Amino acid sequence: MKGMPPRTALALAVITACLAGGAFAQHPQQPQLRHGFWFSGGLGYGSLGCKDCGSREGALSGNISLGGTLSQKVLLGVSTNGWTKSENGSTLTVGSLTAAIRFYPSPTGGFFLTGGLGLGTVSAGVAGFGSASETGVAALLGLGYDIRVSNSVSLSPYWNGFALSYSGGDANVGQIGLGITVH
Repeated sequence: MKGMPPRTALALAVITACLAGGAFAQHPQQPQLRHGFWFSGGLGYGSLGCKDCGSREGALSGNISLGGTLSQKVLLGVSTNGWTKSENGSTLTVGSLTAAIRFYPSPTGGFFLTGGLGLGTVSAGVAGFGSASETGVAALLGLGYDIRVSNSVSLSPYWNGFALSYSGGDANVGQIGLGITVH
């Protein structure tokens, strides 16, 4: 993981494993109860690339999603995903806002798939010189797993990929992170 020291990545993995183990011990994986309004937010590492880029760039990445529950297997809502990196007075930000669906193949399980379509932006700024941005069409694909820690709260490790295409080019971000989901 370029940009994240190996010790930090290892520490995050160990903390996640400990939290998940404690969560399983305290709240056995009984049938997930999904109903009404839901919210999910997470932070992690993201890797940015594009069609004509020579290499990928790593930095902080996150997402927020919310919506309503249609059934024990289908949640509908909106999702925003973002990636940002600042270095030497310049900042690059890539983000998307999509209408999204979260699908649980098993009505009582924690594994889910995410997909969405919407808008995305790429924004670049240099201190003292201003900034510019481009907007285009965005798509979101992802997967995750809700690890129940209470009746309505789960820790949700996830991987998302979001991409956008605009008149000046394209961008894509792979995210891995840990979120909190409230059903």
